[in-house]
Amino acid sequence: MKRNYDIDLVGFKCPIPILKIRKKIRDLNKGDTLSIIATDKMIKIDLPIFCKESECRLIEMVDQGGQIFCKIEII
Repeated sequence: MKRNYDIDLVGFKCPIPILKIRKKIRDLNKGDTLSIIATDKMIKIDLPIFCKESECRLIEMVDQGGQIFCKIEII
């Protein structure tokens, strides 16, 4: 059963968001998704690289007035 999880990274600066994402996905299963909200602009660079090097696929990334909403899928 695929599930969606959320992680709030508002206020955290690089490299903390990626470290927290890495820790969170250890508990997720293949097909699960993780919705992310962040404010550090570096996530726009770091997250695609992280997904490429991990067992994740970047589904979506939207910057709305300083808040960045992302969704990744565990593959």
